[in-house]
Amino acid sequence: MDIQHIMDYLPTTYTLQQGESSKTMVDLQLLKEIPIDSSVNQCQGFCYNSKKDVFVLACINSENSRQIIYELDPKTFEIVGTYRFHNSTELAHMNTLTYNPDTNLLYTTNATVDGHRITTINADTMSIEDTITISERVFNLAYDQKNKEFISIVPIDATMRRINYYTPQFKLIQSKDIDAHNNDFNNNGAFASAGQTIFATLSTVVTIDKDGNVSRIIPFQKGLEIEDLDMRHNIMYAAVNMNHKVFIYSMLNY
Repeated sequence: MDIQHIMDYLPTTYTLQQGESSKTMVDLQLLKEIPIDSSVNQCQGFCYNSKKDVFVLACINSENSRQIIYELDPKTFEIVGTYRFHNSTELAHMNTLTYNPDTNLLYTTNATVDGHRITTINADTMSIEDTITISERVFNLAYDQKNKEFISIVPIDATMRRINYYTPQFKLIQSKDIDAHNNDFNNNGAFASAGQTIFATLSTVVTIDKDGNVSRIIPFQKGLEIEDLDMRHNIMYAAVNMNHKVFIYSMLNY
């Protein structure tokens, strides 16, 4: 299925038989391998910039000392912008990216250097604007445009996650602890809309409803690592690492 056909594809699910039970799988459809520069070897943050109508992809090296932010055409996923950084403090790991159209800023987190720091980036120029330090740890961050809230997903232990809800000025509104039912501390990506939050573990995608409760957990195929995700025109897309290569997938049952 090519990218143009994806746009008109109706979301479907399929099942994988596992013994006597079946589990719905995340319907991941490969769209594009991104030809990243040799100075970086993995993707981290990924989001959609609705003002410029581009996807934004952050790639880094293993030492968190080099970063490249790519802008991708939303229909072909060709690279239309490239911004290079050598920044091991404000950017470093670039764990997630989220876009706030009200401020026209990109927000990225960096738990590797400072687990309390959020860095803002001008979405037009890709220049670093500011750093924000908050009391709570912040790993994965998403902006809910409908509710005008930031949502942060923080690992507590291998299975538990703390969901923190913030005002646009990062004043903590409330916290909710949930069980991700996954025995790995890793926590990837964040998407939020109308109170619903979605994030990934190394093997599942977890959805949290507007009341802060887990509403579904769906596995995805082995060998992929969903790093971050965002939606455009009611279709969810994910940036994925696999064997030191970077790919864009659609998630057709989201």
